Amino acid sequence: MDDFITLDNGRMTVLLDVGRGADILSVMHVASGVDVMFSTPWRSRADAIRAGRTAPSTTDPTSAWLEGYRGGWQTLCPNAGPPRTVEGAPVGFHGEAALTRWDVCAADATSASLQVELYSVPVRIDRTLALRDDTAALDLTDTVTNLSDTTIRFDYAQHPALAGPFLAGDCHIDTGATHFTTDPDTAGNIAAPGTTHTWPFAAADDGTTVDLRIVPSADQRRMAFGWLSDFTGGHWASVTNRDLGLTARFDWDGTHLPYAWFWQELNDMPGYPWYRRARVLAIEPASTQTSGPDRRSVLALGPDETVQLPMTFSINEIRASNER
Repeated sequence: MDDFITLDNGRMTVLLDVGRGADILSVMHVASGVDVMFSTPWRSRADAIRAGRTAPSTTDPTSAWLEGYRGGWQTLCPNAGPPRTVEGAPVGFHGEAALTRWDVCAADATSASLQVELYSVPVRIDRTLALRDDTAALDLTDTVTNLSDTTIRFDYAQHPALAGPFLAGDCHIDTGATHFTTDPDTAGNIAAPGTTHTWPFAAADDGTTVDLRIVPSADQRRMAFGWLSDFTGGHWASVTNRDLGLTARFDWDGTHLPYAWFWQELNDMPGYPWYRRARVLAIEPASTQTSGPDRRSVLALGPDETVQLPMTFSINEIRASNER
């Protein structure tokens, strides 16, 4: 079977690559022709590495992951972030699930069932993806099972990166979160490392107040990294392009994913790997904070325990600003 699967219901088209992490490489809103997913500046090289036409230029685990990163949407498990030890296993940057091949159990025009059994920890993920009838919405549910007779604690996060035409123009972020905490280990952040702010405002180092709901225009630079927490009214986040009249929205069950990583690289980093060539943002449902002394995943499964992690990604049409 071809590694690439396309799901299409006439409203939304989704392209995934089961041969590398079940990456969701493209999510297109059919009526507008807008693909909301990020594509890295080195996408052609990453595609060549994926196809075996060239080899990675580095043996560093983080750099190797980045060199093969095409953009889109990944599943980070059993580790999210820099390499670390998970239940005694040395796990690389962003974990095993984002790199390994997933098995296809079934697939048709609008749905697919996938499965992967990890090596680093005794965990199986059974995934269902289904486009809803007559709407631009993708339901994704991961059923995660501990295959051992011991309790294991590990990370799980979704990493959908938005960019391209969708981030051009007047863009606005909304969420049910009430707090934003800057990553404790990241320099050059939008505010002092490890500080917590009441959403949507963050107190910058220069004394100004930043409204995080507003995505800066293309001629402005920003780097922000941290996590959203303390959600009310459900776990959700959305990005709206008022010029296009489109809202991309993520809804998920926060029982085991109480946080959402918040990442903006808006042509800001002058050095490796972005060199001010990326305008991208991601809001990433996660089981853990990004870093710091209190970092601890809430996802701990007892012997043979199974949990379900359901989520929905939708693209909704609104009235464009030029039509008001």
